[in-house]
Amino acid sequence: MKLHMKIGIISTGSELLRGIIADTNAAWMAAQLDAGGYQCDRIVAVSDELEELTAVLQWAFGAFDLVVVGGGLGPTDDDITAQAAAQAGRWTITRQPDAAEQVRARFEHIGRPMVELNLKQADLPDGCRVLENRHGTAPGFSVKTERGQAFFLPGVPSELKPMFETYVLGPLPRVTDPTLRVELRCFGRGESDIQQALKPIEQQVPGVGLSFRASFPEIGVTVNATDCAQLERAVAEVRRILGKTIFATGAVKLPAACGQVFTESGLTVATAESCTGGLIGHLITEVPGSSAYFRGGVIAYDNAVKIAALGVDPAVLEAHGAVSEPVVIAMAQGARQALNADIGLATSGIAGPDGGTAEKPVGLVHLAVVSNEGVVHKQRLFSGYGRDRVKQISAWAVLRMAFDHVKENR
Repeated sequence: MKLHMKIGIISTGSELLRGIIADTNAAWMAAQLDAGGYQCDRIVAVSDELEELTAVLQWAFGAFDLVVVGGGLGPTDDDITAQAAAQAGRWTITRQPDAAEQVRARFEHIGRPMVELNLKQADLPDGCRVLENRHGTAPGFSVKTERGQAFFLPGVPSELKPMFETYVLGPLPRVTDPTLRVELRCFGRGESDIQQALKPIEQQVPGVGLSFRASFPEIGVTVNATDCAQLERAVAEVRRILGKTIFATGAVKLPAACGQVFTESGLTVATAESCTGGLIGHLITEVPGSSAYFRGGVIAYDNAVKIAALGVDPAVLEAHGAVSEPVVIAMAQGARQALNADIGLATSGIAGPDGGTAEKPVGLVHLAVVSNEGVVHKQRLFSGYGRDRVKQISAWAVLRMAFDHVKENR
């Protein structure tokens, strides 16, 4: 393949066009290509209509050196990607023995009976290369096009991602030196605020470029440079300006960064959650190896649970209400004691859309971290975020508090 190529990503599925699901696959693939120094030229979503998909593929085969298609390789009637690819390239469809064996082996591996309909997934264009899917039943395939190559991958993210890395990204030569590119991960300031603060750097350090990526609730700042000295100077300046807003470098998300500091300090953690409904525990346990430091958590949504499971004084609840500083601190302390942990984290707030008052509006959240080193409490107002985002940013905020607390007291 040509080193500098035109790339198109095509996502299939009528549910994408109806807004039922978001096209996260295309965004992820474009980001992986970008990290390798390749620019995606076009992302297209197309319905599960044979004529329409065929027309889009015919256009893509002539427009791009590299085409990646996600979705439509399953056994049902609306899985028509292989048929559309064959029509677009004027190939015939036949049952590919390698693909059929892969389908049978996958069903045997997962211990499920295979109905004959599943072998439809092995009906692929003649002359294609069958791509192994180790995480699902639908094989992928690739074909040579008039300009280059097209890859067809299943739409399930857990299947698409490893296949994309193996068959598409892996063979591509890197055109960006990873040593001349650094991504800094930030939490606590908005994208426009960060961009404005860093604006002078590109004028101060020639040959340096900054790019910004918002993935709620974090912001990624990528620094690109043409030589190592420029990169080091620019990164140092970004760190000086943003300070503690930066929590990690590279692909490390906040829960993993927290896990690293918990592990290095030998501390264990317990959670007490009201408004976040278990989301903190979910974020913590997404990190492999979190059993080494996470004791467990209590979802104390009802005041009776706060009293019975966490030992919150009923008089304190009566005097201050559940969404208050003394109650959230008592919850964190109660989780710490009940689960025999070094650190207790707690949240109590009003996620909305109802339940707010003039004194305690929707979006008000109290956060607490309690350990032998002391108590940290913050009151935040996440107004205008919506229920899901209030929960998400609250969980991230208390994890960031714990991250800072441990680092400052190590």
